[in-house]
Amino acid sequence: MSREPAIEKGRIREYLLRSLADAERARFEESYFADDELLDRVEAEEDLLVSDYVLGRLSDADRRRFEKALLGTPYYRERVETTTRLRLRIARDQSVQRLGREAAASSGGGLFPGRTGIVVAFALLAVLLLASLVTALRLKQQLSSLRAELNASARPAVTAGAGGVVPATPSIVLQAPAGDGIGARRVERTAGSPLVLVFPRALAPAGAKSWRVVLRANSGSVLWDSGDQPAAGASNDFAVRLPAGVPEAGPVGVTLWADNAPALSAFLEVVEPAAGPSR
Repeated sequence: MSREPAIEKGRIREYLLRSLADAERARFEESYFADDELLDRVEAEEDLLVSDYVLGRLSDADRRRFEKALLGTPYYRERVETTTRLRLRIARDQSVQRLGREAAASSGGGLFPGRTGIVVAFALLAVLLLASLVTALRLKQQLSSLRAELNASARPAVTAGAGGVVPATPSIVLQAPAGDGIGARRVERTAGSPLVLVFPRALAPAGAKSWRVVLRANSGSVLWDSGDQPAAGASNDFAVRLPAGVPEAGPVGVTLWADNAPALSAFLEVVEPAAGPSR
């Protein structure tokens, strides 16, 4: 898979606003597995996009696209509400700071005249600055919690029986997510045991001649590659049996290719079963 060395900021925003064509969007998402820096840029642009929407900096067209494609999802709705609350709080703190500066300027004949008035004014400004820093840290924690909740809300693994295939080894069916973005699955597997991945035939084009499955680590390196497999039959699902212990416990990127084009990208988190109560 080729890495895209330079992706313009505008293209990242088009991806977030769901403006890219399906094929281009799939290629863009593929680069997540090969470039951690790109994922950081997408997250930073996502924060900026939400801020621009709250502050009214988006164009009319981008604002409509944001509201149509993103505002209806719980994740972005929470982000907008959190950012709006922070904006109001900062505006309120700035008003208090302005009153403090005005009080310091007129303190010469007030309750604390002369040098004492200056000390009191600086103390007030220090308290307000500390409050602003605490508010910013709290927002960062809230955003981190929202992101963690989103990552933890991956739908539970389903059995291969849902795809019409019932292999003897533990299996999981990977399907396209209901909305936009990359799907995620979590599967429990005993260390060292094999695993079967099943992909619905509908994910690949009707005339596809071959398919392959590639597993990648977070660094982008290839962990396992099935090689090209013949797409036999128009209704048979694609199933591949991974070697024992592959992948190891943890997150891994899974890509289904059909005729050398990405058909599905997903995150798979493999965990060991929790130890049951002793009897």
